[in-house]
Amino acid sequence: MFAQVYPRLINRVGEFNPQLFREIKGRSQLRNVMVVSALSIVGQILLFIYFEGLLPAHEGVYNRYCTGEGYDTYSRGSQLCIADMLGNIQTIKEVWWLDMFVTMSIMGIFILLLGGSYMLIADLTKEERKGTFNFIRLSPQSASDIFLGKILGVPILLYLFGILAVPLHIWSGLSANVSFPLMIMFYLILGASCLFFYGASLVFSLVTEGWGNFQAPLGSIFIFFFLFSVMGVTLESNAPAYTETSLDWFLLFYPGTFLAYLVDSTFLSQTTLGYLSADALTNVSWYGQGWWENGFSGGFLILLNYGIWTFWLYQGLKRRFANPLATVITKSQSYALSFCFIVTNLGFALQSLDGYRDFPVTIQVIQVLNLILFLLLIAGLTPSRQSLTDWARFRHENSRENRVLWRDLAFSEKSPAVLAIALNLLLVNLYMIPSLFFLPNINVMELILGLVLGAFSILIYASVAQLLMTLKTEKRGLITTITVVILNVSPLFGHLFFNELNQNLDHSLLLQGILANLSPLPITLNTAQSLSAIAISLSLQIVTIIGFNLKMTKTLALAGMSETKRLMMTEN
Repeated sequence: MFAQVYPRLINRVGEFNPQLFREIKGRSQLRNVMVVSALSIVGQILLFIYFEGLLPAHEGVYNRYCTGEGYDTYSRGSQLCIADMLGNIQTIKEVWWLDMFVTMSIMGIFILLLGGSYMLIADLTKEERKGTFNFIRLSPQSASDIFLGKILGVPILLYLFGILAVPLHIWSGLSANVSFPLMIMFYLILGASCLFFYGASLVFSLVTEGWGNFQAPLGSIFIFFFLFSVMGVTLESNAPAYTETSLDWFLLFYPGTFLAYLVDSTFLSQTTLGYLSADALTNVSWYGQGWWENGFSGGFLILLNYGIWTFWLYQGLKRRFANPLATVITKSQSYALSFCFIVTNLGFALQSLDGYRDFPVTIQVIQVLNLILFLLLIAGLTPSRQSLTDWARFRHENSRENRVLWRDLAFSEKSPAVLAIALNLLLVNLYMIPSLFFLPNINVMELILGLVLGAFSILIYASVAQLLMTLKTEKRGLITTITVVILNVSPLFGHLFFNELNQNLDHSLLLQGILANLSPLPITLNTAQSLSAIAISLSLQIVTIIGFNLKMTKTLALAGMSETKRLMMTEN
């Protein structure tokens, strides 16, 4: 029966999505299917046996699942085991089933997100190395069909592994009295997280083409540390709130955050459980509004967050699929992306305006996240050397109405990205600055000055990156990345060096202040600074930006010359 139905099903898949058919056909041989099925079933049996071993064997001992008095006030689930008249140990079976349910949930998150991301990056790297991905680009299939086929097909055996574990997962959840509708919501969130992380993995693979075998391990390591860090926060948090800063936004990118609602639906005491308290999650707010007070509204917002950022990843996938030399996003798209980012970022920063909060730290976190955004924008908007050369050489062929320089620099895909980065900085800071006046116990002008200094530092990075991308060496991308990283960290180390050298010397304090201002995070390093340090810093930044852009103008002017004119200049 299976031998007859399987080929028909595969052929139907081929009619729906040829790329998906190609991926499934290459990976779903009967031997592979049997091996993965056996691993999933044996793994579930071993997990069940492990949890069986955690149950108490006799009375008089202390165990997490027993019903007697706790060993001490802080035992958190280590109670005395007592037996009934028939000698049966009295246990709280719901806690036992819930522990299994949560363990399977977290294991499933890590296996799907880590394993699937690694497989997708490795597969795309292999296709690019062999040159087969260029043939896929020439096929009549759309980018959405290609990448949907990749996302559904490459980890197909991983999906099989997980699907076989669903019955035990649901059974353990229902046995622990977990709400079934919330379980369905969790599966939807897990699916949305797979789309997001898999999309991010594909974008990472496309923009790091040429890194070879380092791509898959690097991408997986980054995802692992992110998941592990957020998992630790959600599992151990018994506080009434998390950080009350923009860092709480990261909770929405970890599907395990939603498990707190599932645990809360069992009505088991946190004194007994000791993990995944929903109190901190329900106290998260956005612009002061508590949208996460119940599981369904919280789950919907988590899905919405995944949807917004998966959409932006898809824009990058479409562009890099059509043209490997294109920027990841257009300049027009970058303005909308920056607006989405700062609206969300600031919303989590302004969870409340209570006077007891440390608002300078809140602003520092915002600036750190904004720095990450702009470093990504610099990488995503800076055109390649060939694109810059084409723009400089053929711009004059446009009509007079379409040859306006500022419009070209702000919207053209092949023009230098410095003005676009400046406009994004202006948009983000103009949205952010008015909110500073509502924060109590802060020096607004000092924070505004810090934002301005940080913006000028980012413009320096954009100018340097754009100039270095005109180098003729094939390693210009690597050189640009290393240079921008050095420019980011060197002011910090210089600031710390002069801080340790001698804080009492006037010249040392002046240099310390200047280096703090030249860093991308002047608010974080800000101390009591003199006006001279601020003036010198601003002057250095402005002169540096002007100097690099004048050099860029000359380089583009030379690139825009015809070969004949260039040879004549060389001869003269």
